[in-house]
Amino acid sequence: MIFERIAEAYDVLSNRKLKATFDLLGEIGLKDGVPDGRGGRKGGIYTFEASPMAIFKRFFATDNPYEALMVIQDAFEKIGGSGKPELGAQRTYDLPVTLEEIFHGAHKAVTHTRKVQREAGGAIESEDRTLTVAVPPGCKNGRRFVFEREGNSKPNVEPGAVVFVVETIRHDSFTRSGDDLVYVAKLSVVDALCGTTLKIQTLDKRTLTIPVVECVDANSQKIVGGEGMPRADGSGRGDLIIIFEIVMPNKLTPAQKSLVRAGFFYPGKQPSPEQHAASVAFLNAANHGSKGWTIGFAAGQ
Repeated sequence: MIFERIAEAYDVLSNRKLKATFDLLGEIGLKDGVPDGRGGRKGGIYTFEASPMAIFKRFFATDNPYEALMVIQDAFEKIGGSGKPELGAQRTYDLPVTLEEIFHGAHKAVTHTRKVQREAGGAIESEDRTLTVAVPPGCKNGRRFVFEREGNSKPNVEPGAVVFVVETIRHDSFTRSGDDLVYVAKLSVVDALCGTTLKIQTLDKRTLTIPVVECVDANSQKIVGGEGMPRADGSGRGDLIIIFEIVMPNKLTPAQKSLVRAGFFYPGKQPSPEQHAASVAFLNAANHGSKGWTIGFAAGQ
């Protein structure tokens, strides 16, 4: 019934005279006519007598409904409708990047191989494609760079995207924490207690001189502002965070133990004869240039 109505509409609209009457008088006027004001009627010139299947065949050039569906699909593909080609699979690669490259920014030329079939049933060829990834300063680990239509190619299939994912290579001196850099300073017990000066080479090849004047322990940290990674939004740089690792000696000689005890007697108390003798021995050695002995104490040998 529905297709019969469609066939009837096509029959009317494909006839110029019938269409003009329909536009002027409507469906009722086309079929039954309308009063002419003199007791008669005008119009009423049309009765649908054609076979719906005949109309179907004339419209689609086939009496097979499945072939007609293919005709409709082809028509939509030609006008850019829903008949888009199939999208190929996405290919994802890791992009190893050094901390120095992320600090300065870098252009990474990467070659990948894709499969290409130029015609249906034809041979599949390998094709090398070189793509350039622009890594901006401060780029985050895990950032994705997408190159559309660079994947495998074959007829009636739109090539998928090729994606590169930033993977930061482990650095010998620094660990990244957001926009900050973390540096681990290993100190001997003597340096942790008495102070020292750190020399740290930065990612841009400068040397920072960092005095450590206070006693530090394994929970201590020192922050140097503005010496971290560039922020991706261009709003400056993060910080350098120095954390301390105290390297304990494996053993102490009896003399070294005496010196440690001598150094930690409480102010205001009289040192024991042993502590006093150890302190005098240490000062005499230092004053007379016996550096090997004092260095041995400092290194815990």
